Amino acid sequence: MSNQTRSDQAVSDQTRALARRLTLVWFAVLAAPLLVGIGIALLVIYGHFQPLAQLAPVDTARMVAVGAMGLMLVVARPLRKVLLAPETVAARLLKDPRAKSAEGQELAMLKAQAGAFSFLGVMDLVSVLAIVLSLAHADVVLALINGIFSLILALVAKPDFAALIDNVAAELRRPS
Repeated sequence: MSNQTRSDQAVSDQTRALARRLTLVWFAVLAAPLLVGIGIALLVIYGHFQPLAQLAPVDTARMVAVGAMGLMLVVARPLRKVLLAPETVAARLLKDPRAKSAEGQELAMLKAQAGAFSFLGVMDLVSVLAIVLSLAHADVVLALINGIFSLILALVAKPDFAALIDNVAAELRRPS
């Protein structure tokens, strides 16, 4: 086996390992609202938790939250295509000190990881707002719907992290 083949195999192994870690983090973060929803349900049912504030009528708050969840499901894939486009991710400036000395595939991995976490934050925004609404209203139904929505969103919007890393590396190799 030549040195180039070994080097390519090591890069591929690193890419697959990072892609597996990013997938694990992706599903862990987007599964958390279901656990929070179960916690809120237990708190309301067994802990006799009372609403913190009446921000809006319960039905209105629930419909706004469900509408926002539906909108997020509709725009998730197009948003993924925009935010995780290889050109966009490759052009991202990194504050990570490791990025200063990184080159090639290592730099692509750092940029892909930063892009993935940014996209994950955008995807989790509606869930966090729904958690706030369900806590404020002590709304068990909204809390559980939000958890299920987050799991569906995790499946619908999940990027192919290995392909993202490879595409960003190719974009970084392209002459400017």
